Amino acid sequence: MAGKARPGVVMIRSSHEDLSDPTSHLLMPTAEQATFPPYDRFAETVATRRMQLGLHSHLAEEVVTYVLDGSVHHEDGGGTHTVLSPGSVLVITAHQEIRHELTLQPTQEGRSARWLSIVLRLPWHTEAPPTSIQIKDAGDATESLDGTIQRPVVGRLARADTFMQLECTDLEFTREADVSFPIDRHRRGVAYVLRGSGMIEKKPVEMGHGALFENVAKLSLYGSPGYRVFLATVPVTEGSAEADTKAAERGRGT
Repeated sequence: MAGKARPGVVMIRSSHEDLSDPTSHLLMPTAEQATFPPYDRFAETVATRRMQLGLHSHLAEEVVTYVLDGSVHHEDGGGTHTVLSPGSVLVITAHQEIRHELTLQPTQEGRSARWLSIVLRLPWHTEAPPTSIQIKDAGDATESLDGTIQRPVVGRLARADTFMQLECTDLEFTREADVSFPIDRHRRGVAYVLRGSGMIEKKPVEMGHGALFENVAKLSLYGSPGYRVFLATVPVTEGSAEADTKAAERGRGT
């Protein structure tokens, strides 16, 4: 006899200031929301001046950075310096340790830069991926009949890809619309509001809010021109998803 299907889950969360980095706001992990495996961290950074804190390291992680506004300076442990502009995508696959730093580009002093960062935990039991750094542009934006402009950032339709098979899309509403996006039930995701206000699954959200979801066949969004949402999903196995959900609930004290 087949097991009973788990119900879909959609949790609306607000981002909070990162106490260790005042330029960043965390959607997770926070006191309100523990990690959402394999998502270890989801953050938005706004840099208004250049702060060089030194290189930091990643190990057994995959990191995706998407530049939203301004110019960002990237330095890796090998001494390579790269300027990232709006639409640039940085993917770090750190099976072995990788050190790097992101700061406001020096020529941008007096202005600001804004970017998203996602950190995924690499599973230990899989064949080890090659350690690598890739910098690509996001895919070409296309206007859909449903009233949105969709730009693939990471995944099959984009130029950048990840070992974890992350799929990311930048969505912007061009008119008032109520749209549903199909989601593979075996993927766990985050929808984060980059600009404007609207609804996710009929729940009001605004800039800096996000939705964490799993085991859903679609995600409904409602908004008006200017409403912009970043959508990310990653595959999870059924057994690990259930265990991770219980662990996250324990972490939230529910």
